[in-house]
Amino acid sequence: MNVVEVTKFGGPEVLVAGRAPDPVAGPGQVVIGVSVIDVMSIDAQLRAGWGRGWFPGEPPFVPGTGVAGRVLSVGDGVDAGWVGRRVAALVSGGGYAERVAADLETVVEVPDGVPSWRAAALVQVGPAALSLVGAASLGPGTRVLVTGAGGALGLAIVGLAKAAGAHVTAAAHGPAKREAALGLGAAAAIDYAELQGQEFDVVFDGVGGEVGGAAFELVRPGGTFFAYGVPSGSTAQIGDGRPDVRVVGMEQVQFAPDRFKSLAEQTLREGALTTVVGLAVPLERAQEAHAALEARELVGKALLLVTAQAVRYRAHGGPEVLTLDEIPLPQPGPGQVRVAVRAAGVNGIDWKIRQGFMGAAIDGPQGTGIEVAGTIDALGQGVEGWRLGQPVFGQVASGAAATHAIADASALTAKPDDLSYEEAAALPVAVETARRTLLELGLEQGQTLLIHAVAGGVGLAAAQLALARGAKVIGTASERHHAYLRGLGIHPVTYGEGLAERLPKPIDLVLDASGRGELELSVELTGDPDKVITIASRDAGEFGVRFSSGGTKGAVPIENVRLPIAEVFPLERTADAQRRSADGHFLGKIVINTEGSLPR
Repeated sequence: MNVVEVTKFGGPEVLVAGRAPDPVAGPGQVVIGVSVIDVMSIDAQLRAGWGRGWFPGEPPFVPGTGVAGRVLSVGDGVDAGWVGRRVAALVSGGGYAERVAADLETVVEVPDGVPSWRAAALVQVGPAALSLVGAASLGPGTRVLVTGAGGALGLAIVGLAKAAGAHVTAAAHGPAKREAALGLGAAAAIDYAELQGQEFDVVFDGVGGEVGGAAFELVRPGGTFFAYGVPSGSTAQIGDGRPDVRVVGMEQVQFAPDRFKSLAEQTLREGALTTVVGLAVPLERAQEAHAALEARELVGKALLLVTAQAVRYRAHGGPEVLTLDEIPLPQPGPGQVRVAVRAAGVNGIDWKIRQGFMGAAIDGPQGTGIEVAGTIDALGQGVEGWRLGQPVFGQVASGAAATHAIADASALTAKPDDLSYEEAAALPVAVETARRTLLELGLEQGQTLLIHAVAGGVGLAAAQLALARGAKVIGTASERHHAYLRGLGIHPVTYGEGLAERLPKPIDLVLDASGRGELELSVELTGDPDKVITIASRDAGEFGVRFSSGGTKGAVPIENVRLPIAEVFPLERTADAQRRSADGHFLGKIVINTEGSLPR
């Protein structure tokens, strides 16, 4: 199996990807196929050689103590019914790996609806936050200070304290961290330099060192100071303390297995506790996660990803054949990149291929979706001009309905800042098809173009391109879309009986994006089948009309085309998205959003 290990004490560069034997479950243990790994600040400190008096291990070693995934096998004394369950677990080490052995007493089942990344992000933070806030006995109006409030644990404490009715002041370095704390309910957010002139009933110190010492001085007589943070290298510098302040140390976040399990189950079951994921990178890029922690600029939690989720099918049929599967992270080949998908467009071709209309035989599980928008997550050999984390959109061969997809680098376009991921995912097929068909028609300035199904993705893209080139556009569409179409400069006409009489004349060219039997009328209107093109009707040959299909898969110039988003579905409802696409009669594009399955 793949692992990342600390080869020697030092900076993030000492984390090196390698191989190790698969673990075997001992008595009372399970083997977990890891999906997501929690990265803790203490992982980075131990890697650097800190705390050797308490943690005597020597390199090489595999770090990591929190994981989420699925049980693969069980040892003696463990019910076989655990196999296949989604779980989160606390392990004694070795978590930066594709598989881990975990004692069942520190394994908790992940409820349906809780994504694995969220379970991994909370499996260690959640119990600590619940324990600390529970011990503080907060109530309405309690004045609370949280240092390290922009970190994963600090943000969780802010949220819980706010929920208890406390008045929370968040102390953090950097505006992004303070903004995140305000977003989770802090009444005020300050920099550490402002730790003066105030008084608090309770202080949660997640930083330690001098910052913790300054925060300690702000506790009112009779108040409580929780000293658990060590990112600065030591706990809070409070000397001999103060007799009028109760000090609670690290023991509050150190748990016996049964206590951990109870708190972890509460964390995942209730859903009220949350934190922020500021970085999620593949396992092999663990160096980046550690560097981000050490830079002290990361907001919230860092995670390592081992698997992806993908919507797939194994037989042709209706939407019910689609399943959401967990798969190994796909690896890019030469000239390819891996995209961490944020949104995927839905097209008629998706469900036509799934139903078997395109004649392609099935050989193993098949992905679905060809339009993708997201960030570059990995670079294949020979790829130049792109960087990790860069927002992009474009077409893929298949598999856009997933958390990660492989794309040819040459088929991607940099996403402009003013274009959302959902808007970007709606463009590639529509713009490429519109550009291709208008070129094949030979559209010129001053001509009149009729577009059947102008309210669909291709129709709207073609209309905007044609108008920009000085053409007049007439489009057939449902009456409820007419006001929007007029706003774009399109002359809308209602479908149905009497269409010929409602259409203004003359019409020079026709683009049929409907496939509802308008080809004969279109030829009559133009007087020449060469002036009609269809992307939707297989009866084209009967009328001498060209059928246009499959253009270039290169990068798509967007030319200021924008498409309205008709409806957005989460990844797990891809089947519903394709049903909606097949129903038709919507304005713009159907889009799948993967945000619930993939951390930002």
